[in-house]
Amino acid sequence: MQQQKPIDHPISKLSYFLRYTAGWKQEVAQFEETLKEGLGQPGVLTDANIARVKRNCIARREDLELFEAQAARWAALPGLSRSRRSGLKELDDNLAAIRSLDAQIHDTATLLERATLEQQMSASDLDWGLAALRGELPRM
Repeated sequence: MQQQKPIDHPISKLSYFLRYTAGWKQEVAQFEETLKEGLGQPGVLTDANIARVKRNCIARREDLELFEAQAARWAALPGLSRSRRSGLKELDDNLAAIRSLDAQIHDTATLLERATLEQQMSASDLDWGLAALRGELPRM
């Protein structure tokens, strides 16, 4: 299937993009903190939970690519004012922070994948206890 060409927004939408990405960054940071709580609680999340987290990471990366491409098109415009250049820098910082948080979320999900409810239920109590003693279960 052929990808559609992304919408090219006018630079006048920069303030909207700044507000949107600031909220997006905050939301992703809160989710990352919540997900980390699972590191101290093996068996709380399911395989389906982890799969959903990883799918969301992929979707977020695709969205980030669109936002980054738009920011790059705006940065290439001639004669940008100092305030718009400053706004583009803030937008780039927001997008970089989201990308970094997304990578942390993916890494945490990969750790949690080893200690899902299904993993815990499929192992004997002895195997699970030995894994905990050997430090093989994810920890914060």
